[in-house]
Amino acid sequence: MGMTLDKLFLSFHVIGALMWVGSLFALMAFLDAYATEPDAAARGRLLKHLRQAAIVPDIGATIALVFGLHWLVKFKLYEAHYMHAKLSLVVLVIALHAFLKRKVRAAKNGETFAAPPVALKPMLTLLATGIVIFVISKWPL
Repeated sequence: MGMTLDKLFLSFHVIGALMWVGSLFALMAFLDAYATEPDAAARGRLLKHLRQAAIVPDIGATIALVFGLHWLVKFKLYEAHYMHAKLSLVVLVIALHAFLKRKVRAAKNGETFAAPPVALKPMLTLLATGIVIFVISKWPL
């Protein structure tokens, strides 16, 4: 069986999701380094890297969402109960993404802010794990 366009699109969806989640971990690390750096000159150097790191989750999310929406609509996956569970977790990933982007905006504006809570890393791990479990197990049916 050859690769169909649909399977290519699913592959792009998965790669986008991996890029998105992985880069959110990196963004949390950069935000932590920036927020806790006492030296203004060092913070200025970190800001350049923080701004670059902040672009990657946007690209990954866009790829994941565009190609995921293709599958959701074409195969009417919105009718599947497991997709309701999966998409609920995706909404939480989007909320985490928005929370981190607000901190990046604060850094760009020269505002001080607290580092992201340490609990966000295990939370993102659990969200990604849940998403994968729902999709692979197709639970709940």
